[in-house]
Amino acid sequence: MVLARRSSARNSAPPTLHVFISYATEDANLAQAINLGLKTVFTQLIKTTLDSNMKLGVKWPPELEEALSRADVLLIISTGREKPSHSYTGFEVGFFRASMLAKPTMTYIEREQRLIIPIGVEKIPDTVSDIEGLNLAADMRPFLIGSDRQKFLQSLQSDTARNPFMKLFMRLKGLIQKIHEFDETEMEILLSNAKESAIRLYTVFFEGFQSRVYTETFPERKIVVRLPANAPIEPMGELPPETPLEFIGRDFAIFNINPPPGRISWADFTQQVSRGDTTTAWTDIIKSQAVMAQRGEFGENRRLLASSDRTRFFRMFISRSALLYNGVTELHIDVVEVKARNYGDETTTMLLKAINVGLMYRSLFLEGKSSDFSPEAIRATLPRDLPAATSELLQELDYVLWQSTEAELAKPKNIQTIWPPQQRGELEGRLKEWEKVKSDLEASARKVLRASDDQELELAKNNFEDCLTSFCSVTAPMNQEFLGRVLGQLDGIVRRNCAPEAAVQTRA
Repeated sequence: MVLARRSSARNSAPPTLHVFISYATEDANLAQAINLGLKTVFTQLIKTTLDSNMKLGVKWPPELEEALSRADVLLIISTGREKPSHSYTGFEVGFFRASMLAKPTMTYIEREQRLIIPIGVEKIPDTVSDIEGLNLAADMRPFLIGSDRQKFLQSLQSDTARNPFMKLFMRLKGLIQKIHEFDETEMEILLSNAKESAIRLYTVFFEGFQSRVYTETFPERKIVVRLPANAPIEPMGELPPETPLEFIGRDFAIFNINPPPGRISWADFTQQVSRGDTTTAWTDIIKSQAVMAQRGEFGENRRLLASSDRTRFFRMFISRSALLYNGVTELHIDVVEVKARNYGDETTTMLLKAINVGLMYRSLFLEGKSSDFSPEAIRATLPRDLPAATSELLQELDYVLWQSTEAELAKPKNIQTIWPPQQRGELEGRLKEWEKVKSDLEASARKVLRASDDQELELAKNNFEDCLTSFCSVTAPMNQEFLGRVLGQLDGIVRRNCAPEAAVQTRA
C-alpha cells in the first residue's frame, strides 16, 4: 500500500520529520529494519539518517554532526550487548543534546521540542535513562522461554496496542499530523501499514531474542585484562596504567579487594587496594601472567593464590588469550577454588593427605636441580624472572601449609598417630625451629618483590638464597622423618587389613 500525500504547494516537497537512527555496528540489522518500517508507514513525510548512509570518501564525522544538528528526533537502539563500538552511540547522544541548546525546536513544527526516543531491548541505556523510552523485552518476555514463533505471532495479532513499535509509530504520527493533515483514506492506509510494520518489526526482534541469554550465572571468578597495543611489560615493572581490568563473577572480598562493577584501570585498581601479602600476591600474579602471555609461554600457566585469611586456596590461570585487530591483547584469567576430598576411613584419609603434603614439600624444595624452588634453582634464575619465581614460591609454600591445615595434621590425635613427642618440649622446639626459618625466608622473599632497581634486586637475591639454603637444610630432616613415619603407619594399616583375607586363603 502507498500512502497518499498532500502538499501546500503542488511542485514542492512536503515538510518532513527528520529522524536520526543511532545504533552500534553490531545492531545494524535491527536499525535497518526500523528504518524500513518508518519509511513504509510514513513514506515521504519522514526523513531518516543512519551513519551507514554516509558516502564513501566523505569525512563522516562532520557530516554526522551536521545530520545530528538538523534532526528533529534521535532514535537510539540499544540491545544491551557488550560491544566495542558502543562508545560512539554515546557520542551521538551527547552531541544531539548539546545541539538542542542552539536549536531546541523541530524544523517544521513550531514550539515542538526536539526529542530523544530510546529503544532498549532489556533496559534503556544509562546515557538516556532519564527519558521514557520503549522496552522491547517487557511484553516479549512471557513468550521467550519454551515458546514458539506461532504463539508469539498470535499474541501480536490479538493485542496490537501493546506492541512497542506501534507506540513508536503513533508517537511519530502525532508529530507529523502537525505538518500534514491526513484525510480519512490516508489515515486508514497509515494505520494498516503501521500495524503490519509493527508486527513485522517485533517479529524481527523476537527471532533475534531466541538466541540471546535469558539469565547468566558466573559460579566462579574471572578477571579480563586488556593490554594496550605495543605495551611491553617488564617482569619487575607495572602494567601500563591505562590497562583496563574487568572483574566478573563472585565476590572478590575474600582476597581483601573490592573492585567496582564494570571496568577499572590498572592504576586506579592498584591505588585502591590495601597493601598486604594477599593483595601483593594478587597483583604480582596478574603481572606475571601478562608477561607470560606476551611471551607466548603458557607451560606454567597455573598459579596459586590464598584468600586473605589463608583458609581457602584458588588457582589462577589464563583460559583465553586473544590478539585483537587494534593490537590489544585480551586475557581471561579464571580464579577457581581448590577443593579437597575425603576418601574412606578417617585415619587412612588423613595419612593419605599427609603423604601428599610431605611429598609436595619435598618436590618443591628438597630435590636439588629437580625442585623448582631449591637453592640451586633460585641461584640459576635470571634477575628478570626472579620476582615471579619468588612470588610463586610463597604461594606454593602457603598452599602446602593450607593442605596441612585442611588435613588437620596439627590435631593432637593426628600428631600422636604420626609424630608422637617423646619428651616434654620436643614438639614446641620443632615448631619454634620451623617458624624461625619460615619467617626468615618470607622476609627475604618480600625484599626481592619490593626491589626497585637491579642493584637492590641483586642484594635481595643473595639474602634470599642464604635464607632458602638454611630453610631447606633445617627442614630436610624433618620432612624425611615425617614421610617415614606416615609411610610406616600406612604400611601397618595395609598389613592389618590384608591379614584376614590371607587367613581365609590359608584355611582354604
